[in-house]
Amino acid sequence: MRPSCKNPPMRIRNQLVLLAAAVLVPIVLAAALAIDKIREGERDAALRGLRETARATALIVDRDVQGALSAMKALGNSRNLDLGDFQAFQAEASAIDMKPDVWTVLLDAQGAQKVNTRIPFGAPLPAPISQERVKKVLTLREPFVTDLFTGPLTDRLLTTIYVPADAAGGNAFVVAQAFSAEFWTRKVKDQDLPPDWIVGILDRKGRVMARSHRTDEFVGKPARPEIVGAASASNDGLIQIATLEGINSYAAFTHSSLTGWTVVVAAPASSVEASAQQAVRLAMTGMLLAVAAAVIVAVAFGRNFIRAIEGAGIAAVALGRGETPVIERTGVEEVNQLNGALLDAGRLLELERQSRRQAEAGREELLARETRARETAQAQNEAKDQFLAMLGHELRNPLAAIGGAITLMERGDGDHDRNLDIIRRQSGHLGHIVNDLLDVSRLMAGKIMLERQPLDLAKCVSACVDALRNTERATGYTITVQVAPVWVDGDVVRIDQILNNLVTNALKFSPEGSEIRIAVREAGGNAVVTVSDVGTGIEAELLAHVFEPFVQGPPPANRMQSGMGIGLALVRQLVELHGGQVQARSDGAGHGSTFEFTLPAVAAPELVAPLPPPPVASSRKIVYVEDNEDARATMGELLRAFGYEVVEVSNGKDVLEAVATAHPDAVLMDIGLPDMDGYEVARGLRADPRCSHVPLIALTGYGQLRDKEAAAHAGFNAHLIKPVDAQQMIRTIEGVIAGA
Repeated sequence: MRPSCKNPPMRIRNQLVLLAAAVLVPIVLAAALAIDKIREGERDAALRGLRETARATALIVDRDVQGALSAMKALGNSRNLDLGDFQAFQAEASAIDMKPDVWTVLLDAQGAQKVNTRIPFGAPLPAPISQERVKKVLTLREPFVTDLFTGPLTDRLLTTIYVPADAAGGNAFVVAQAFSAEFWTRKVKDQDLPPDWIVGILDRKGRVMARSHRTDEFVGKPARPEIVGAASASNDGLIQIATLEGINSYAAFTHSSLTGWTVVVAAPASSVEASAQQAVRLAMTGMLLAVAAAVIVAVAFGRNFIRAIEGAGIAAVALGRGETPVIERTGVEEVNQLNGALLDAGRLLELERQSRRQAEAGREELLARETRARETAQAQNEAKDQFLAMLGHELRNPLAAIGGAITLMERGDGDHDRNLDIIRRQSGHLGHIVNDLLDVSRLMAGKIMLERQPLDLAKCVSACVDALRNTERATGYTITVQVAPVWVDGDVVRIDQILNNLVTNALKFSPEGSEIRIAVREAGGNAVVTVSDVGTGIEAELLAHVFEPFVQGPPPANRMQSGMGIGLALVRQLVELHGGQVQARSDGAGHGSTFEFTLPAVAAPELVAPLPPPPVASSRKIVYVEDNEDARATMGELLRAFGYEVVEVSNGKDVLEAVATAHPDAVLMDIGLPDMDGYEVARGLRADPRCSHVPLIALTGYGQLRDKEAAAHAGFNAHLIKPVDAQQMIRTIEGVIAGA
């Protein structure tokens, strides 16, 4: 049964007509208000354009004045003024003039003209007329801009800018540039403005300096009192006045920040209002067209809407009978949504099942990601623990050997020379470990600086192999070297470090008695070094990561794991720092491995015979400064063993007196002293006449480039890094003494 209705139902078409009327009436009223606002907005926009044009014109004036100031300041520093060469100065000034409207004048302190580029050099110059201006400019040392006046030489209306010259002591001359009124008139006429707009420039007294219309009639005359009064009361503004032609206009004005002049832009009021009326007419025409279009669209929409509603009703009846309706898309989105809802009702359960399956798959993926992340973190943690354990093992082994040797020496047991050799070898091993750790850190931070020089890579390889052959590590191995001379631009210490790490790595992963092959050749403009072994080889999955820090392969059979996994990482970083490349090849476990690096080859330099090391002179006296008692004692004994007389000092404050008293040949000093750092001590020594000539050598654990630069800046003659080789130290001491 249909529900009853008190009023008879209306057809959709009639309801749409009423709806359109209810919408259009307030729209028309609102449009009328909007049109009035448009008229006001157009008027305001035109007036804003006036103001913006005035400001833009003022900026053009300031730009030209600033350019003149810069040019005159440059002329004021001319060397020709210092030399008194006024003819050369006139030629220099003429080059920047914009004749015939801009010329340059040079005045002395009494206001007399020395140069006037308006007339040839040597011609009679006008009598002084600007003594007060010149005196003011020289006293205040600031530029001065005049108002409009008639020039005595040209009988033309001018403005002049005065600037004090810095040359000749700064009090002798003033540079001035004269600008004709025609120059400023051309500036205001060059702007692309409506033809009925008037642009003018007024000086500080309210006289017209330049004008875009009727220039000859009004330039030099007083401006309208209304605009002069408004400009005196405000920095910028907008007023309605009658122009000098008698036209009712809107006038926008602003001031030049550099000169104090006033820029005025005027537009006829009829022109401003006409643009607003044109906007109103366009808006009304558009509104009427919009209403007509709305009526037409409403009729067409009504027809489509009725057909769509009827189609939705048919679809609902079909669904009620359990049939699948045939739905046609309509032009009404809401009806389409209704039809879509009818069709989607039967699909909701399937969509819900699909959503559940997708959610379960997402949870599985998240669980898998979490598991992988946890495994990665666990592997990284295990790698860290393994590295720390290996570091402890690598540090404890040499420390144990050193401690054992020291105990035997204290008890007087064993071979004294053998114990010393153990301590020397294990100390070097500890230094190598520490240097590798520091080098990895500095390389990753980009703080390693190469000390490049031409190197014969063949000789570097031979020297490295010769040194390794005499070590315990190379005992029982055959090292075959096949080299050809090829030169590179490299750091000899870092090249040796690369070679040492690669050969040591080959020895570590090769069985005793096997052969290590090393080759040097030139190929394609590069130096190529190859280190091959027949050892354990490298698995494919490890090969991709072999140059990463802390990555190690399994040790050979019957050999414990050793090393910290940073040697090959150092090799890659150092090779790339030299501009080269390194790669590793292996056919897998048990098939050995080959490491190859390339560096850019350079031409062989001309060989110069090396100078022999300086001999140690007898009766040399050294002041040695070190706060660590053990280090001071051992180094003091070492220096005495080389024949030096040593004065030991344990802190920074006693160094100056010790040097002044002992008169040493050199001072060997630690940087990290407890009371004052070595840089401060060095500066104190250099400042004292008694000690300023003594050579200073820094012996410190600070070895980065900035540390060497800081030492040189403080006054040190040389910089040595702990632990230092004794022979290198002696050579350095003798070298700085010889060069003192």
